[in-house]
Amino acid sequence: MTTSRILARLVQAELCEMNPHLRDDYRIAWITVRIAARGEPAPFVTATYAVLGLHPDKVWPAVVARRRALLGARYAEWWGEALPPKKPAQSVKSAARIAA
Repeated sequence: MTTSRILARLVQAELCEMNPHLRDDYRIAWITVRIAARGEPAPFVTATYAVLGLHPDKVWPAVVARRRALLGARYAEWWGEALPPKKPAQSVKSAARIAA
């Protein structure tokens, strides 16, 4: 697939998307493809800054901070304080079974 076809599909997906957060994701993807096609370094980081104004590593902490600010003491009722335990990667499970 050529770059122009990928960009066209991303534009089409963005226009059809109802969820504004997912539209942002499509826009980030579109910008990332454009920057990568020019051979510039770190296209995803640049695209995320262009759309959200943040480094990709800081997006999720910013989302959580905003939720906490909006919900205050009720944050735990909506989102809970503790995250569920992370599942091990499949390769780790397989290695553990082989070692046993």
